[in-house]
Amino acid sequence: METLLQDVRYALRTLSKSPGFVLVAVLALALGIGANSAVFSVVNGVLLKPPPFAEPDRLVHVWGNFLRMELKDISVSVPEYRDYRELPKAFASVAAYDENDATLTGGDVPERLSVTNATASLFATLGVSPVLGRAFTEDEETPGRERVLVLTDKAWRSRFAQDPKVLGRTLQLDGDSYTVVGVLPPGAEYPADTDVYAPFAPTPEQASQERRGSRFLSVVARLKPGMTLAAAQADLARVGREMEAAHENNYKGGGWAITVKSLEDEVVGDVRGTLWLLLGAVGFVLLVACSSVANLLLARAAARGREVSIRAALGAGRGRLVAQFLTESLVLAVTGGALGLLLAMWGTDMLLVVVGDGLPRATEVGLDVPSVLFTAGVSLLTGIVFGLVPALQVSRADLSGAMREGTRGTDGKKAGRLRAGLVVAQVALALVLLVGAGLFVKSFQALHEVEAGFTPEGVLTGSIALPQAAYSEAARRETFMGELLTRVQALPGVESAGAANMLPLGGRTDNSFDIEGRTKGPDEAWPAVETRFASADYLRTLQVRLRDGRMLQETDNSAAPGAVVINKTFANLYWPKGDALGQRLRLHRQTTRWATVVGIVDDVREWGLDKPARPAAYYAAAQFPLYNLNLAVRAKAGSPEALRTAIEAEVRALDGNLPLFNVAPMVRLVDDSIGSRRLSALLMGLFAGTALLLAALGISGVIGYSVAQRTREMGIRMALGAARRDVLTLVLGQGLKLAGLGVAAGLMLSLGLAQLLSTLLYGVTAYDPWTFVGVAALLCGVALFATWLPARRATLVDPIIALRSE
Repeated sequence: METLLQDVRYALRTLSKSPGFVLVAVLALALGIGANSAVFSVVNGVLLKPPPFAEPDRLVHVWGNFLRMELKDISVSVPEYRDYRELPKAFASVAAYDENDATLTGGDVPERLSVTNATASLFATLGVSPVLGRAFTEDEETPGRERVLVLTDKAWRSRFAQDPKVLGRTLQLDGDSYTVVGVLPPGAEYPADTDVYAPFAPTPEQASQERRGSRFLSVVARLKPGMTLAAAQADLARVGREMEAAHENNYKGGGWAITVKSLEDEVVGDVRGTLWLLLGAVGFVLLVACSSVANLLLARAAARGREVSIRAALGAGRGRLVAQFLTESLVLAVTGGALGLLLAMWGTDMLLVVVGDGLPRATEVGLDVPSVLFTAGVSLLTGIVFGLVPALQVSRADLSGAMREGTRGTDGKKAGRLRAGLVVAQVALALVLLVGAGLFVKSFQALHEVEAGFTPEGVLTGSIALPQAAYSEAARRETFMGELLTRVQALPGVESAGAANMLPLGGRTDNSFDIEGRTKGPDEAWPAVETRFASADYLRTLQVRLRDGRMLQETDNSAAPGAVVINKTFANLYWPKGDALGQRLRLHRQTTRWATVVGIVDDVREWGLDKPARPAAYYAAAQFPLYNLNLAVRAKAGSPEALRTAIEAEVRALDGNLPLFNVAPMVRLVDDSIGSRRLSALLMGLFAGTALLLAALGISGVIGYSVAQRTREMGIRMALGAARRDVLTLVLGQGLKLAGLGVAAGLMLSLGLAQLLSTLLYGVTAYDPWTFVGVAALLCGVALFATWLPARRATLVDPIIALRSE
């Protein structure tokens, strides 16, 4: 310990004499370590930290699929849920839930809560128990029983101030009274945005076999001990065959299949690959930073040759010398790690702001104990990595030669080759990051330029949910929507207003359908149609272009014949001769009502900007009165957010118990839908820019040190008649040679890794030649500039002064 403290004190004294060197080294390390810590905190919170459920690896999500109809991962009906509960041999327990919203009244203003109606088996399946009170029971799943609620921890904290007396309290949701019976522990809610749980009590109609096609439930299950996903999938293939045989009319021709996915994969989704890629990329940044600092230490060690030789002459062994240099590198690493931790705290918050709501388990992300330990480990490992090579290099040096050279530092061929190799590695790693950043940026630009089929600028969106108890009559729902849109349309500053059951990019509402006069073959299945129920001005408000026929109109009400507008993909798929107008469709959810095709519009990317357009149908909402209204209001000028207060006032004027929620400009909805791709492009760009800067500093430093070492040579060359441009060309050639080797190595490495990016790109190939050529040219240009600075200094050497200094 005494020796260690002595080494630390000596390292601090030595480093204090070179503040410029320390500043550059610490900043380089802080950037590398801080970026790694910030990204690791996200990876840890989203991917590595286990969810707060018992044995989460045994939890799965169960989906139905009509493969021939291109319907995948669909919800299930009540009869199908009961089949899943009784027929499989792979499950220890099964639960179902349905996500809804409800209005909480009784306070100063009505509030909107996210309500999950779940079977009593949900909590046992997840393996969670309330910290206060109890969960609900199977007896409470019966319609007509006393209504009860279980609060999530976040709802208990935010709305009830963690009041332990909340148990037994009565809440008014959508006009019905519920009694609070339990509170869940922190983080135990599933789905993640749930505020409260209520028992799912299916009606006799929902439970009947005639409603087997009414699919609205999600199903989670717990595998039996020792059961694998593959074995469970094989068991469910048997269950699917038995369901088809027992209910042939419901599944015939659709290609019915049941699939299971781990609950973790279901929650994380497609973010997993992106996060691991970003962690690997930021690791490259740290390697570039380590290479830069190692190069600085090598140059510094060469200049300290006489000091090292004196210490060796006084009895310091090789191990002692290595320990001293490692101590100096560890002091730099710890200092850089401490600063990096501060950068990581800021960087993590910025990541969460940039990604918005697009990151699953975002509440789990933060600089917790694992993240701090990771930062400490990376700091120590970094200190050893970039300090060991210079330390070993110095300890092997010809110390007697260093003594003879006096105070001038020497640079052997091995040290020179090592520094050149580190620069080549820096350039290669920087090029890999630049290629990745270029591909992600081009992919994001291609996605941003996609023809979405609608114009989001200038549109404000918001949601209203009508309580079923108060608005059970279809006529009342139709009247409310009509009056609200009339009031909003009359507001100053409003150009147009519309409503639909779901906005673009809001999710899927697939439906099977029939075409009048056309029958399916025995094994034929038609792809499901994306269904929207829209008001008369909805498509006009979104500025969706009409291609043929007419838009929906106010006259398309409940008393008029059914009307539907379809998109061009639907029309081209089923009426390639252009005779779609006048044809009649019937949704399977409405088995008696036919609707006439009155218009054809451009395709709207309803599922996502990166998803191809699918057949879509827009039915008149007045003919299918909605409980959930999603408003779209276009402003005449200025920010649409200025309309919020006026719209809320009109909603309250019609019904004071209805809140307007999820209010946001439509451009924000579009931006949030591509948030993960924006994050990838932004972070890869930052990482690549940092690596490029460090590589440029590395090239400049190595060439500058080489020029300093060859001062006498430069003086002799110019004394013998060499022109300054010859010296400039000599030095530039040395730098460009290093850059060229790095670019060549980086291109080969990039070609090998590009395939890993192919699934994360849109609108650009992983081997896009313009990206590779452009990045290589950029890196060569930066290398040329970084080399020109020390090369120019070399041309200013006075031959007489250079020779005299030797």
